Amino acid sequence: MAKITIQLTTEELQALLTLADNQFFRIKYIDPKLPGHKARPEELRAAQSAVQVLQNALKAVKGFKQTPSSPQGKTSAA
Repeated sequence: MAKITIQLTTEELQALLTLADNQFFRIKYIDPKLPGHKARPEELRAAQSAVQVLQNALKAVKGFKQTPSSPQGKTSAA
């Protein structure tokens, strides 16, 4: 998969992280309870990875320790 580089302000990154984290929560906990829902584990992994990347970028800007990424194909139970 191709990687891209973008520039965001800290405020833009925080806003994007909030949106992504909320969407990840919906995909993981709310959508499975809806009638007719079809599980998409790859989408869930991609959402989790995206949120982790954004969190690490924001932590780096703020000077906090970053969380190591999970190995490919493995997710932590939350």
